[in-house]
Amino acid sequence: MELVNFVLCFLFVGSVWCGSEYYMASVVDADKGDLIRSNKYATLINEAAQSNVDLLVLPTPKTATLEYTLESCVLENFDEVVKSVSAAAKLAHMYVVAPLYEKVNCQDKEELITNNLVFDRAGSLIYVHRRPVNSLTRCNTTSSRIGRFVTDFGVTFGVLVEEDLLLTNAQEFEGIENFVITDNSVSKKSFIFAQQFQASWAFVKKVNVISASGYISGTDGLKRTSPLIVAKLRKSGGAQSSFIAGPPSSFPSEDLSQYVIKPVNLEASLQGYSDSVCHGRFCCQFFVKTSVIGTNPQDVSYGLVAFDGIHQSGSNNIGVQTCSLVACAGLYKRSCFVGSEKNTTNINFDKISIVANFSKANSAQFPTISTTTQTVCNEENFKFTIKSTDYNYVTTEIHNTDNILIFGIIGRDYSKDFESTNYNSTEDNILDFSEYISSENVQEFFDYVWIKLRVVILIVSVYVLEMM
Repeated sequence: MELVNFVLCFLFVGSVWCGSEYYMASVVDADKGDLIRSNKYATLINEAAQSNVDLLVLPTPKTATLEYTLESCVLENFDEVVKSVSAAAKLAHMYVVAPLYEKVNCQDKEELITNNLVFDRAGSLIYVHRRPVNSLTRCNTTSSRIGRFVTDFGVTFGVLVEEDLLLTNAQEFEGIENFVITDNSVSKKSFIFAQQFQASWAFVKKVNVISASGYISGTDGLKRTSPLIVAKLRKSGGAQSSFIAGPPSSFPSEDLSQYVIKPVNLEASLQGYSDSVCHGRFCCQFFVKTSVIGTNPQDVSYGLVAFDGIHQSGSNNIGVQTCSLVACAGLYKRSCFVGSEKNTTNINFDKISIVANFSKANSAQFPTISTTTQTVCNEENFKFTIKSTDYNYVTTEIHNTDNILIFGIIGRDYSKDFESTNYNSTEDNILDFSEYISSENVQEFFDYVWIKLRVVILIVSVYVLEMM
């Protein structure tokens, strides 16, 4: 009987050992694949085969344009690229996921379509997950945000674009422990989520993520064979104890007028201090303790952020609750943007602690972290817990970390999705206005005006002196 089982196993999975708890996956290192073109796909597939990879996720082909746009990723020779990837996957005897963009005629105009193509070991196209970049269009594409395909090594993969980690209710992912994520520019525009959201998402959900943007979950067992990253992943998911935070790809400007923001008191933070920031009835409790590690601690300022409402992500309105500490290179929050043009913020955070009660029903919470340099978040310096009572009581802490741009909790309230951005009731608006005028926002505004007036007064004074 054992012999029969062995023969059946061999017939079904070929050269893959059916009793193995692991599989090998690979992505292209983002730092070395910025200008990967589609004519390099066959070479990348062949290189991955040298490491006995079972699944390779290719990057979106990019051209050497001065400014990266989705339009620059559109292939003129779409069919030829598909044939080339198919032949290379067959020759390498591995699964390959290729995220390709194409333009199609839809409702008498051209629309940009994301195609996630999945090839099996025989080079056959076994699954296509199609989505219009413009979510308002009615093109005939995949209806579900999340796609699925099954491999011969016994793993079911979910397929979705990066933005859908935010848009899709976490309950829809239940039962799937391995995901292929293809990149999407929309989710990188909003500072509050940070580029590393997929890493923290994988950490909290305890799943494997293999991303076309060059990320692969788990900091243990990663092997870099330029330009590839290869990892040995457990089929049952990623019970990882750490993840890596790093810098965003850009520092976008954003209107923060809907957010309640208090400046961090850097002087008080040297001894450690607590503060509370509320947006309506939603309150965030902060503890901040810092030490200056540079000669110019004012390179950037920091703000404590609270928000409970509707956030616009591309063309979608989504319910969001968030508590965050953010670095800010501007003074007044309507002109504030996160980031520093320098490689250091000159501030070391001995401890940041954030606690808040989030909505429990139809919701999910995740840490959001971004730093100017790659930082390992593990059990020694990072904590994230959720305790469910009448609310989700969420706590996050980070210790002895510098160069922080964003640290906080992002909560998704799926019950508020698709609501208008002015959904708040009159009572909520009164609470928000009361919070606004009683907080340090007004003081911040007058500080901003005073700085501008000082410049004008100085210019006028110089002029008057010259005229005398």
